Amino acid sequence: MTRHASLLALLQQRQAAHMEMSSRQQPLPGASYGAGTAGVRLAPDGSLDAELELRHPDGRTEHVRFAAAPGEEPAEVPSWRPAVAGPPSPTDTDRTAECEAELRSFAEAHLPLAAAEEFLAWLRPALRLRAAADGEAVVAQLGGLPVLPLNSWPLWDGKGPLSHVMTVDLATVATRLPELGLPDVGALAFFYYDGRYLDDVATAVGPWDAATRHGARVVHLRPDLSTRSRVTDLQTPAPPGLGPYPAVPLAAERILTWPSFELPWVTDAWRRHDVPRESVDGLRDALDGSQWNGYDTHQLGGHPTPQQGPVEYEVEQLRCAVEGEPFDWGASAVVNALPRWHSLLQVGSDDRAEMMWGDVGQLHWLVRDDASAEDASFTWQCG
Repeated sequence: MTRHASLLALLQQRQAAHMEMSSRQQPLPGASYGAGTAGVRLAPDGSLDAELELRHPDGRTEHVRFAAAPGEEPAEVPSWRPAVAGPPSPTDTDRTAECEAELRSFAEAHLPLAAAEEFLAWLRPALRLRAAADGEAVVAQLGGLPVLPLNSWPLWDGKGPLSHVMTVDLATVATRLPELGLPDVGALAFFYYDGRYLDDVATAVGPWDAATRHGARVVHLRPDLSTRSRVTDLQTPAPPGLGPYPAVPLAAERILTWPSFELPWVTDAWRRHDVPRESVDGLRDALDGSQWNGYDTHQLGGHPTPQQGPVEYEVEQLRCAVEGEPFDWGASAVVNALPRWHSLLQVGSDDRAEMMWGDVGQLHWLVRDDASAEDASFTWQCG
């Protein structure tokens, strides 16, 4: 039996034992318990490891880790995470009520009533991602190594492998941000050709050149479909010549976001409501100075926060180039297409992960309302 198969067998035995014990100790009818794993990971040194999450009837969550070094049989080893007393309450990370109250106060202080109500109707929920504290539920991993099917690291033909930027757990996102409409199984992994491969700083990926669109990708990972004949859940070493970013686990809080004031349908609304320029500027200053400002942050869903002009224009420009359609910044066809674009992921520069996008810039993946997450378009901006 191979090391991988032996490790899987050990996981299954431990899981079965936990389920049997929990069913006997179940204190109340309907008490929740279970077990799950993200699969077997392959480390750069050739060792295998896996972690089993055990949920006890009393609310405790325990993590049991197994490892198998090259030439050795798998065995249980100390976990890198302590047991925690039950999952965090969703309300602990839902700040939308607090956010809405403050944004409402800004709008009503600077805008006429009708304009303020229209502004509040534009708000979209998002998950703001930040470095996870000990014991917090992890929603995503910034940097580090992805968990990929064998021999499937994304490549750009003629250039080389793309860097792993972030992997997002879809089950958690589906629970906390159902408005985003993502699948609830597996994970989304985001990749970008950032010049780290063989120090290729001469190649820039962006919507201004449709030929570079292969330099960014979104991959839907399905470790739940892993089998012995088709392994899809190994932590994959970075290809030679490509150093991975440091891994940073991320927690999430649900907030509300607003659109760029440079979008044409926003400026049209100010004109319809006869809002003075100084009132618009006052609202913008209040928003920019608030804790909800999305500048230089990691964010799932919601409205993107541009550092220059609206990023919706940039991905629409790319779409037109790919599909052979004319693009003009002021054309009605372009203006009407902008609301169809929705932010999937925004990734800011991050010291912990040693990520710097240009001059403290941000990466953006946006998706049209008729496309899947894997068809997202990429752009980036910096200040």
